[in-house]
Amino acid sequence: MRNTAMSQRTLMISKTQLISKCLESGRSATPQRMSIIDELCTARKNLSAYDLRDSLKNKGSSFNISTIYRVLDFWIDVGVVHKMESSNTYLVCNDSHTNHFHVLLHCTSCKSVEESCQVSAMLSLPTSNKFEVSGGQAVELNGLCKKCK
Repeated sequence: MRNTAMSQRTLMISKTQLISKCLESGRSATPQRMSIIDELCTARKNLSAYDLRDSLKNKGSSFNISTIYRVLDFWIDVGVVHKMESSNTYLVCNDSHTNHFHVLLHCTSCKSVEESCQVSAMLSLPTSNKFEVSGGQAVELNGLCKKCK
């Protein structure tokens, strides 16, 4: 897997760590899983499932859209991928995977997304006897990035 420079993102996870995440979940690092995560890692923007399908098809790999959704769900479940609910797109987590509360800064002008560990570290999850927050939360904050201000 290539950790190429992405617009404002630096990936904090290696291919070895990806394989470990698969094994820790009791599942294998299938060619489909690795192809889809590799495509997300090398993308210069968030991708929808259909973007992934088209991009992979252009590179000679043909996946059914339901397979792509299942693989994306898998990577979300193991904490490697975030889904941007507002745009129905996906991006690879750039966190060191020690903080499972993620803040995604979404520029409404250029559509870039930056994961902010600094903002995330300042926030804490509520604790209550009446409600328990599930892991893997991502909060989207909309605004303008430095380039678009």
